[in-house]
Amino acid sequence: MAKTQNRGGEYRRMLLEQRGQRGSAPDPAGEPAGFLRIRFYVSLCLFVCYLILDYTKASIYTLDSSRIYAAISRDMTQDLDLEETFAKVMDSIWISESEKP
Repeated sequence: MAKTQNRGGEYRRMLLEQRGQRGSAPDPAGEPAGFLRIRFYVSLCLFVCYLILDYTKASIYTLDSSRIYAAISRDMTQDLDLEETFAKVMDSIWISESEKP
């Protein structure tokens, strides 16, 4: 099956060379770079919006740059109480006792 996939990639490369279109090597994992690119552009747009809000001291309804910064920098471990949760998980783990040979 791996040989068929390699031939398909070689065939595509040869076809593109015949047409005069030389592209980059095909991504072996499919198209995850497209999703990563979308996430990057969305995060870039959100960051630019944050910069505009911060620079102009504007607000959208009750949302301004200082409130966004406070929400991002808030320590979530206090809200989650990780130590208690971890202790409960460790108590719930049951290890079976197997007979020794």
